[in-house]
Amino acid sequence: MIIFISDLHLSPRSPGATRLFLQFLAGRARQAEALYILGDLFEAWIGDDDIDDPYHAEIIAALRDASAADL
Repeated sequence: MIIFISDLHLSPRSPGATRLFLQFLAGRARQAEALYILGDLFEAWIGDDDIDDPYHAEIIAALRDASAADL
């Protein structure tokens, strides 16, 4: 199974969407051969200088963890 997601616009102002996305990464996404993220993952432009933001760091860590599960 290959999964495509796009335009989630994740933000600390949308905790419900964030919770669902993190549950998805910890669950169903791990069964996929590949996960393609298209469009806007965050509600803001994320550059190298934004890695220190705790919210962004949580999402990035979850993506790395899911990736280690051989997505």
